[in-house]
Formats: sequence, C-alpha cells, structure tokens
Amino acid sequence: MEKIRVAVIGAGAAGLATVRQLSKHDIFQPTVFEAGKQVGGTWIYQEMPTDFDPTKMNLYAKRSTLSLPNCHSSMYKELHTNIPKEIMAFPDYPFPQHLPSYVHHPDVLAYLEGYANQFNLLPYIKFRTFVESLSRQEDQDKNYWMLTYTDLDSHQTTSATFDAVVICNGHYNKTVYPDIPDMDQFPGAITHSHYYREPSIYKDKVVVLMGPGPSGTDIAIELIDTAKQVYLSCHKEPAANLPSQLNIRNSIKRLHSNGFVEFENDPHLVKADCVIFCTGFAYQFPFLTPSCDVRLENQQRRIRPVFMHIFHMYHPTLSFVGVCQKIVPFPQFYLQAAVVVSVLLKETTLPSIDEMKLDEENDYQERLNNGLKPRHAHFLGERQWAYNDRLAAFIKIKNPINMVIEKIYKFAMLWRRNDVAQYRHQNYRIINEDTFEHLQPCDDHK
Repeated sequence: MEKIRVAVIGAGAAGLATVRQLSKHDIFQPTVFEAGKQVGGTWIYQEMPTDFDPTKMNLYAKRSTLSLPNCHSSMYKELHTNIPKEIMAFPDYPFPQHLPSYVHHPDVLAYLEGYANQFNLLPYIKFRTFVESLSRQEDQDKNYWMLTYTDLDSHQTTSATFDAVVICNGHYNKTVYPDIPDMDQFPGAITHSHYYREPSIYKDKVVVLMGPGPSGTDIAIELIDTAKQVYLSCHKEPAANLPSQLNIRNSIKRLHSNGFVEFENDPHLVKADCVIFCTGFAYQFPFLTPSCDVRLENQQRRIRPVFMHIFHMYHPTLSFVGVCQKIVPFPQFYLQAAVVVSVLLKETTLPSIDEMKLDEENDYQERLNNGLKPRHAHFLGERQWAYNDRLAAFIKIKNPINMVIEKIYKFAMLWRRNDVAQYRHQNYRIINEDTFEHLQPCDDHK
C-alpha cells in the first residue's frame, strides 16, 4: 500500500489536531514541521528581551527599520483563558478536572503537551525546522508539493515532496494597526498588545488602549493599579462592570504630534505617554510561493480561494486548519482536521470549482450584508455552530462538538458581557451531551 505523504506546518493546537486525525489511518505518512523546540504554538509564553522596552518607542513609525523581537506568542504573563476549559478541550481528551474552568496559560500548554504524549504524536514532529518555501509541482497531471526547510540547529537546508500539505501556522503573530492620522508623528510610545507581558514597565504612565476585545479589556484592567491613568478606546459598547478607575472613550480619531490623543465626538484630548493597539492580527504565509495560488486580501485578513475556510479550491491537497476566528478553537480544529482526512482518503468528494467559488462568495456577502467588515471574512462567532454542523454533515459523521458545548459557550459569554470582573470566577461541569451545571465561583486563579 503506497503511503500518502502529508506535511503539516506548525505544532500548535491546530497542528496537533491534524496529526492526531492523520495518525488514525495507516495509509498516511505525516510529518509536522515546527520551528520551535516544543509543541504548543501561541500557548508557549515568551518573555520580551531585556533591552526591548515598548514604552519608549513608536513601533508604528519604526516598523520598517526597527528590528523587532522574534516573538511568535502574544501570551502575557497573567493571561487566563476567556472560555471555560470544559468546552475548550479536544473531544477525545479532557482537561484535568481539578483545574478551575478558566485556566492559566501554562495549564493550556501542559494540556497540549499531554495530548501529544497521550496519542504518541511527538515522533511525527520535526522540531527546530523552519519552512523556507512551499511550491506546487506537476507530474503527469498530478499535483504534488515541494517543501524546503532548514534545520535551525545544523543550518542544513533540505527539500522533500509531499502528496498533501496542511497549514496550521496560527494567526496571532503579524500585528495589525489601524489607519489613524499622524501615528508616525506621535512623540509618545506606540505599541501593540502582541508585545505586552506585564504591567510594571507602565508605572506612572498615562496609557491609552484601543480595542475593547478580550486582550484590550484584560490589559486595561491589569494596568489600573500600576499606570497613572488608563483609557480604553472603544468602537463598540465595552463589557459591563468594568472597574470605575478605567476611563472609557470613543475610537481614536487622531494622534497629535504634541502627544495628545483625540477621540471621535469628544472635545477632551488626553496627553498620553503610551498607546497600545489591541487591534488584532493578519494572516501570513511567507513560505508560500506564487505557484501555490494563494491570495491575501483585506489587510491580509482574508485568505483566497478557500472552500469552507479549509480547502484551496483549485489545489485541494493544500488545506488550512485553524484560520477561523471568534470560535471555540480546539474542538473545531479537531473537526476541520477530520474533514481534511476524509477528503484525502477520498471518502468525501469536494463540490465542483464553480460550486465552491459560489459558496465562498455567498459566505462572504452574507457577512457584509449583516454588518461585518471585509476584514471579518473568517470570523464566525454565533456562525460557528452551524459551520461545525455543516462540517460534520459534509463527511457524514456525528458532530463531536456536542450541544452542551454551545450551551456553556452562550452562558459563559453572557456572563462575560454582563460582568467582566467576575466571569472568570465561574465554574462549570458537563453532565452529559446536552446538560451542564454552573458551579459556585472559585478564586483559585485570582
């Protein structure tokens, strides 16, 4: 039996889910390429270099000339998950029961390491290998993939061929800044939440954060006891029950060359020492060559042409796992990987190219018609449940993401919207596929 050679790029949660699904079938010969020395991806906490102080430089103005730290992770020191562990787990491997529902990031890393060990995934992984390029090759009407990688220890570069490639390199690394007038003239510091680790370097500073999402809100709350003043700039209604010391403002309209920050529809300017943009990330695939026919659009926030956020329409042996946002991630990675495997095994047939193109366009237009921005091409949110059901139906399996996952998610999100100060103290217990219990609050991770 001829093996199907599959390259998986990245050994974070998406890469582990993918190699887990591949390893269930003897016909596959998977190889995972991971630049780091361990599994975990974005859940591997990285300290900033001691000589890098984002409070003393305008990273936006110097973005083309400054050598920024090579930091893959956006994890800050006190980050806890913003969804409960009960729904975050892979369907075939729960988190340890003794942990609170909202776990500290080292617990998530330990969980992923445990997952890799439990299912014997480490032998498939080439650590400390950097993927230099991926190109599509043709041989007698059959596509295959040439992957060139460098061993970061020996510095030896090697090329290998694969029948299929699954890209799982994450999307919390390439920072995105909004287009605000005079950002490059602002004399204070401009940085991004990607580079935030802990509050001490912001002592006695006036800090403005833009973006009321989980990171912006968490960091703003962390800074209250250290910074002189903290302002959270919001384009939408922020979470409820924010600390009274936190100053809420509208979106930033302009950064002035005299150090003042101007907000939309607000005559009161703020003299700020530092502005932290908590404005998200773009996709990046620097290893893809033109032969791969992958385009990034809308500020590099839309990947095209992809069917169901997974398959390259024209070259479906190239796929992506883990590009969707605003989701319960690990279970969805697991399901997406199952879909990839089913298609590679030819158990499931993709629609025609015309049908896939129409599906992609309809999905995109539905978002725009419902008020989402072009950059939200891969945002799911409440759409994730129908999407997960669709994936399961597509490969004719029972959805491994049970109804109780959706119920806990909606209950927990309501807590977060209504009481951002207390939602992480709530705990949950799954009773069965449809029912859960809301337990007494726990202060173990305060």
